[in-house]
Amino acid sequence: MNRRRNIIILAVGLLAIIVIGAVAARPKGKAIAARTVTVAYTRYQTKLPETGVVQRPQTQTLAALVSGNVQQIYVHPGQHVSGGQLLATISNPQLVNTEATAHDAYLAAQGRARTAVSTNSTLPTQNRSSVVQAEAALQQARFNLNQAITDQRSGAQSGLGYGGTSASQQRAAADANVAQRETDLREARRLAAADNDLFAQKAIAKDTLDQQMAKLAQAQVAYDQAKRDRNDTYAQITRQTPVLSARVQANRDAVAQAEAALAAARANAGQDKSGDVEAARGDAAHSYDDWRYAADQVARLRIVAPYAGIVQTIATETGDTLRQLQPGDAVTAGQAVISMSTDSGFVVRTKVDEQDVANLRAGQAAVVSGEDLGTTKLPGHVAQIGAVAQKSDDPSNTARQVVTTVALDKTVPYLRDGMSVDVDIVTQDRPHTLALPIDAIRRDANNKPYVLAVVAGRTVKRAVRLGSTNDAQAVVASGVKPGDVVVAERNLGITEGISVSPTALPTTSPSPGP
Repeated sequence: MNRRRNIIILAVGLLAIIVIGAVAARPKGKAIAARTVTVAYTRYQTKLPETGVVQRPQTQTLAALVSGNVQQIYVHPGQHVSGGQLLATISNPQLVNTEATAHDAYLAAQGRARTAVSTNSTLPTQNRSSVVQAEAALQQARFNLNQAITDQRSGAQSGLGYGGTSASQQRAAADANVAQRETDLREARRLAAADNDLFAQKAIAKDTLDQQMAKLAQAQVAYDQAKRDRNDTYAQITRQTPVLSARVQANRDAVAQAEAALAAARANAGQDKSGDVEAARGDAAHSYDDWRYAADQVARLRIVAPYAGIVQTIATETGDTLRQLQPGDAVTAGQAVISMSTDSGFVVRTKVDEQDVANLRAGQAAVVSGEDLGTTKLPGHVAQIGAVAQKSDDPSNTARQVVTTVALDKTVPYLRDGMSVDVDIVTQDRPHTLALPIDAIRRDANNKPYVLAVVAGRTVKRAVRLGSTNDAQAVVASGVKPGDVVVAERNLGITEGISVSPTALPTTSPSPGP
């Protein structure tokens, strides 16, 4: 503490010596030119300077909801679209066929439900169970017929009507087996010949040669068996052709019999079965749910705009980032296809250090500028202050930062999402207050603020009480009044009680009176 006090005393002494020397060196009777300012009401602002990024208020990436191939893309980057507008379509015939099948099944179930209700109401004494069973038998017969037709087309009986091995696949498998056994046989022959030569040269034992000859014999047997299997497969497929045709005809007859049985069951029904009606309705409801799910999957083949906005990007191909998706390109569920944003103006998102957040308020004015904007300054206001302080991206900055959103009140046509800009957030704005340039404020040996007023050409020391202060101005709460002229420079040669020749500083226009 004593050392610090001695340093302060020494500094004050040196300052006094300099001032006295400057005054002594001044020509006697000649006034010193001094820059001055007239005290007036003016606008006082404190700004928080930050950097930020221009963004759209809301952006969204639209992904493929189902797998398939791009069928068509109807928009391009920069295009304005309306809410619900079709942006792209995906092709997936399997989903379309599934939806059609589910719809037919729903219509059939709905028809059965109507039939059950109608029959039960008109024939309350008839047995409804036989009718429902006959309907189910007819559906099964039709399903079996479809299986048989599918097997006939594939040339082989799968037992399920789908997912089985076709005749062409069976032939290919048999041919591949023969080719493999033939390759094994050639290799066994080569090894046997090599061992035979080695044996002739007495390089190997007779037992080793015998073992290789046994392997050759096994390879020959396997090859012969593969050929017999292939011949059997071809023969079996040939024999299956009339069998499959006969199976189709038999299932056609079964459908006709099931239709006749259903007709008989309806004619012979004689008991009231309200439970069958409910079952039929339940089956119809279940079929409806299946159809709606399938229809929803088909609807996902269409990518539409969730709101009115601007298309930002079209996704690129996986292996070529310079080529955007084209019709025919494969996409998977969840893969990004199009990104878009709202067209309701721009915002600037910036990060404010945690120690400055206390000065932020929603609605505060802001000014956006930057190299990309040239001399243009865009007005805005604080729209949102983040709720979480995040670690700074700058390793040298240990303070945490709060993401703050500034909404632009005005824009320009060339403003783009992603531009870097400067943001000045106005944390204080007093349109009518007494403020002086920071160079007009002096401090005495006790660090008390004062100004040098110019009265009748001479300087007069006046103590002042300061309010808020920024880099350029200081609010004066007391000590001066409008119209006073004060020195506005830090020239140490200008002290209390000397003659000065005032030179007015350019000042901001005073605001209207209170």
